[in-house]
This record gives sequence, structure tokens and C-alpha cells, in this order.
Amino acid sequence: MNFTQDAPAIVISLTSSTPEAVWHQVLLGIEEEGIPWQWQQDDDTDAILRAWQAATRSPLLVGLACSADEVIVHFRHLPPASPLFRQPLAQDEDPLRRLGNNAARLVKGLPFK
Repeated sequence: MNFTQDAPAIVISLTSSTPEAVWHQVLLGIEEEGIPWQWQQDDDTDAILRAWQAATRSPLLVGLACSADEVIVHFRHLPPASPLFRQPLAQDEDPLRRLGNNAARLVKGLPFK
């Protein structure tokens, strides 16, 4: 459910150094909860800051970004240096899918998995 228009969506900060394949399980988790998402191209800066900036651009108040070793979920009302979730990139796909579920559940106001 990648929406490129101005529909309310979770914003995902994408950089030239992050392959889109890293996002596959996270996006499946978001889509399982029925929440739209959209890519936004950003500079290669600190991933925590990019996640917070994505959250400030999202009408749903949630943003994600990826560093070389983790995926970060941020919420607009948290301090920029304090993301909500940090999930290390791992061989196991379940934690990344659960991270996507939880990002979407934050939007819906449901308890986290």
C-alpha cells in the first residue's frame, strides 16, 4: 500500500545507501494492519534523526528509518533522540515484521505485539 499522493500514511525515510529489500518484512507487517505507507528520499544522516523527521512529515505521526544495522520507529511526540523502537537487522524475519505491525498499531491505538 505504497501511496505517493497526500493520503495519510506512515512515512519511511529511504536513503541511497539503504537497499529497499531491507524493508520487505517491515512493510508486510504494516500492510497486515491495513495502514498505508510512503517512501521519502532523504540525505544520509543519522537514522534516528531521519526517523523523527519522517514522523514529523507523517499525518499519522509515525516515521521509520534504517541504519546499517537497525530499523527505527519514531513517534512525532517523542524527543528526537528517543525513538520508540529500535530493531536490529537479523536473519530472522519475524522481529522485523512485528516491528511493522507495531508501527501500524501505534497509528491505530492498539496494544503492541
